[in-house]
Amino acid sequence: MMQRASDWVLGTDPKQRLRLGRSLAAAGVFLVCLMIEFAAVLLGMADRTHAFAMGGLILTGLLVTYVALRSGWSLKWNDPALTMPQMVFAIVLISFAYYINPLNRGMVTILASLVLVFGAFILSPRRCRQLGWFAVAALGCVMLYCSLRLPLLFPPRLEAFNFLLTALVLPVIAALAGQLSALRFQQQAQKKELREALEKVRMLATHDELTGLPNRRQVMELLAHEERRALRQRASLCSCLIDIDHFKRVNDTLGHQAGDEALQRFSSILASALRAGDVLARWGGEEFVLLLPATPVDEAASVIERLRVRCEDPANWVGRPELRVTFSAGLSAHKDGESMQQVIARADAALYRAKSEGRNRLVIG
Repeated sequence: MMQRASDWVLGTDPKQRLRLGRSLAAAGVFLVCLMIEFAAVLLGMADRTHAFAMGGLILTGLLVTYVALRSGWSLKWNDPALTMPQMVFAIVLISFAYYINPLNRGMVTILASLVLVFGAFILSPRRCRQLGWFAVAALGCVMLYCSLRLPLLFPPRLEAFNFLLTALVLPVIAALAGQLSALRFQQQAQKKELREALEKVRMLATHDELTGLPNRRQVMELLAHEERRALRQRASLCSCLIDIDHFKRVNDTLGHQAGDEALQRFSSILASALRAGDVLARWGGEEFVLLLPATPVDEAASVIERLRVRCEDPANWVGRPELRVTFSAGLSAHKDGESMQQVIARADAALYRAKSEGRNRLVIG
């Protein structure tokens, strides 16, 4: 029940839930400030009409923000969390609070500092500085208006002093918030670089750098995993060793760079034609291994024969016909009580037979 209510209020998208959660937390701060304002009314320190006007502004702003976030309308903007608009709204409210609280206006400016500090955890450094100068401009305009229209409540000399203090303190706080924000951005960038570096190390450890296929280390883990699954589910499992025919000739006549390109194109031709769940890996040199989970041996043979025909088709070697190669393959199916090493050994023996019988063929072992 609680989860259903939470989903109704915040939605189910994780990012939107985070944005709405932050917005509702800010709404809580606004409502506490509104309660303080009405407490000041009860103590005779603020005007009731002005307090209700502020309450109307706060509730309207909170409602508009919530609807914009909850409906997804805010996703059209570069800042889908509407962070800057919400903070600008807070500065505007603070400026209005300065006007309606002549007896407590010194405390109101503290709230502007609080808003700028929060910016360090959400806004960019540039936005922090912009928000600081906006706060100075907004409060400065209110101070000027009040000193001209209500000089008894807002003495011009005192307001001039308040403005100078505001113009000095708020930009400094904004600049410090910008520096904290810059550190936050730097930390996020470092975390991203670390994640990318770790992913690259993982890929290098488990994948062949030339072809991008899983390497021998990774395929050994996959073999062990598939063996356990085949035993648990009593499902068929086939393994096939594939060897490119006369690959040494490619290296000797065209060079090792052309040989590398032939390996890349060969692996791409085969990998692009595999079924979901099948795994092609580089076993070493010009040898590859193909795992066919939950596949009977006759169906596996059909898959490999299709790959063999596809590989020798000149249409798949357009642009570099001189690199066209064929392959020989040895296929074996896992038997009860047999280890995967034994399955691979039978596939290797079948591959040897395929090569000795003329190459460009499949032999089942």
